[in-house]
Amino acid sequence: MDYSMTLDDNRTLSYAIYGDTRGHPVFYFHGGQESRLSAEFLHETALNLGIQLIAPDRPGVGQSSFQPNRQFTDYPDDIAALAEYLDIDQFSVFGLSGGSPHVLAVLQAMPERVHRASIVSGAIPYDVKGSTKGMWFPVKMIHFLASRKNDKQLRKIMQDERTTLFEKPEKKIRQFEKYLPKPDRELMTTQPEVAKGFIAGSQEAFAKNIDGVVQEWQLYVQPWGIDIAQIQTPVTLWYGDKDKMAPLQRGFYLEATLPNATLHELSNEAHFSLIHNHKHDILFDLLLPDTVKNSEQSISAENP
Repeated sequence: MDYSMTLDDNRTLSYAIYGDTRGHPVFYFHGGQESRLSAEFLHETALNLGIQLIAPDRPGVGQSSFQPNRQFTDYPDDIAALAEYLDIDQFSVFGLSGGSPHVLAVLQAMPERVHRASIVSGAIPYDVKGSTKGMWFPVKMIHFLASRKNDKQLRKIMQDERTTLFEKPEKKIRQFEKYLPKPDRELMTTQPEVAKGFIAGSQEAFAKNIDGVVQEWQLYVQPWGIDIAQIQTPVTLWYGDKDKMAPLQRGFYLEATLPNATLHELSNEAHFSLIHNHKHDILFDLLLPDTVKNSEQSISAENP
């Protein structure tokens, strides 16, 4: 399930494959401070839908090599190389939270190769007016620190985060249960495996050091180099009305800016609950029409 390849610049690109290894290829771009392991909870759903879910670690995250001076617009080169390595010509893409700019970068660079795209609880450019309005204060503060030239405080926070994840993971879970919006708290308490899966994916994000995570936080608050208004590929947007990490107004911005966007505004859903409670619909939306037909037939056969 875990694999790696060597890129032309000798960097290692690590990735995992979930679901149906012969199914319709979908690239999953994980959230910030997450990793390829964060997609494991989608395995059964992807398998049932006939989806081959490919989840790469971004540069400096998990087992992927750090890439000095990287920009979001560099990422399509990694995905193109991985697609060629896997002998995949066309595919779908979706990204959660911090995976959003990576989806947009791929759509800008190679729209002819992407069938369908989705952004789930996704980030928007930091310089958009009100981009952090309604956001949970600790996350808003990290954005602010990442925007400063001196990254000493940001690095300290990320180092403390890494230490907590590895040495006191139960403390992180207690923080979730105390501070997250009600839909997320209920998810974490009624399905403790969700919290454990998140911890595992986050630990892997910091597997080597904090450099990749720090770099990515800094990228979120810098100009993205992506002309969102010129992206013509249809994009489905999924946002929850209780989300305090990617507030609903971020979905409104992308809906208004992307020429071909469809926004699903989901009631009583937050950052973690949305993708867990609606994973079937999100993945189903990424299938091609003929694949959808075959998938429906397969599910019907399994459940007569």
